[in-house]
Amino acid sequence: MSKILCLLVLLLSLSGCGPKAAPWLSEGYQRLENFKTDFLTGRPAAVTEAQFRKAAEEIKKSGDLDLLGKVWLTRMALQIAVLAEPEEGEFSRVDAAEPVPANRNFLRFLRGDPAAEEALLPERYRGVLPSLRGGTTSELSVIIEKLDDHLSRLIVAGIAVRGNRESEPLFLLAVETASRNGWKRALLAWLKRLESFYGASGEAAKAASVRRRIEVIAP
Repeated sequence: MSKILCLLVLLLSLSGCGPKAAPWLSEGYQRLENFKTDFLTGRPAAVTEAQFRKAAEEIKKSGDLDLLGKVWLTRMALQIAVLAEPEEGEFSRVDAAEPVPANRNFLRFLRGDPAAEEALLPERYRGVLPSLRGGTTSELSVIIEKLDDHLSRLIVAGIAVRGNRESEPLFLLAVETASRNGWKRALLAWLKRLESFYGASGEAAKAASVRRRIEVIAP
């Protein structure tokens, strides 16, 4: 299997990977998918973390540190997608054992580091990097909306927020994306940030409307 990156260029499906995947790869992929769904929908932290740890253990069976590093980067990307503080976990340890330029570059991208190189990013993210660094916030929202993968939209939107590139269109896009996919944890995170945005902008009526929506769906 060619470098087994069909498992993951941050959360791609196994379709098109060619020969039947090895058991560890199939199990690792499924555990990672379970983690992704549980995390975004808001299942208890103990449940989601157990799924992630099992995914990592399956990938460790191969000894492929490039792929293991991507698993940890996936976890960080999901945290950013729900506006949580990203935790490196064991990524630094994995990277120290086998540095992978593309993985280090993606970490820089997630952090909003200007040193991130567009050419080393997964293809889907290359077009958004210039907009994250410059241009208007409304233009950035348009670029993010063009991303076909909805999780990638939330990841890039989260990076934008961390870089103080906030705007009403960005928040509304993130809320609509999370809502369409039934990602309750992500939805509530973005609604709360939208409420704060309206409050800080002096738009009390809009903030109150968002707050009422949160109160209905939060339980």
